[in-house]
Amino acid sequence: MKRLSFLPGPALSSSKGTGRFIFPGPRDRITINGMTGSGKSTFALWLFAESADFDKKPWIFIDFKGEDIIQQALSEGLFEKLDIGARIPKKPGIHVVSHNPREGLQPVIDFLWKVYEAGRTGLFVDEATMIPEVRGEANSGGPFQSILSQGRSKEIPVYTLAQRPVNVNKMIYSENNYYSAFRLRSKDDLKRVTDHIPESSENYARVWGDKTTLKEYWSRWYDTEQDTSFLLRPCPPREKILDILASRLDKQKQHGAI
Repeated sequence: MKRLSFLPGPALSSSKGTGRFIFPGPRDRITINGMTGSGKSTFALWLFAESADFDKKPWIFIDFKGEDIIQQALSEGLFEKLDIGARIPKKPGIHVVSHNPREGLQPVIDFLWKVYEAGRTGLFVDEATMIPEVRGEANSGGPFQSILSQGRSKEIPVYTLAQRPVNVNKMIYSENNYYSAFRLRSKDDLKRVTDHIPESSENYARVWGDKTTLKEYWSRWYDTEQDTSFLLRPCPPREKILDILASRLDKQKQHGAI
């Protein structure tokens, strides 16, 4: 796992002096939550740009709402469009699937089953409340829940972004290695995130407590392996993140990885 390089570091490190912010590994699960405009999508793409193994397997973004930074990456040729009815790619790379819910939800369900059956495919979901099965169905047995429950053995890491955590499958929060929360709409949303973060963990009260107020674009972060929470400063700006992606992709093309 890659350690933080150019960001000034977390605003709050472990009081024991041992905890450090660490980027997710290639098989990790990450949930990133926050209101519209809070900065969660940019932060998620930064984590992805720095640490995802798109040089070793295909990664697929499911972009329901036409997120600006994802669309910019598409327009600059960093990502490739993938039709929701297409086969799952076998070669490494970054692909974007877009779908209008007005066209029905069955294509999304069918596509997720294809990801599940293919295995060894990274999945980045923006926005999780649009996944058909997650609306109050805690044990739906559908494709997304199957990916969440069995994805590690099938090598399907998942980034899951949500505006309203209370409206998504609880398994999203029980299966994660990292938890992130920007500004949220309600205490219920925050509670859904923290239900699986031990109150005995390092820095819990200082990061997740009721008295903690986030500055603009700051976020809360919990690392399950270290059992430690941090307050994180804003991530690098969009153009820097796209530069990181472009640099990594250029190197991979030079070495024939993609």
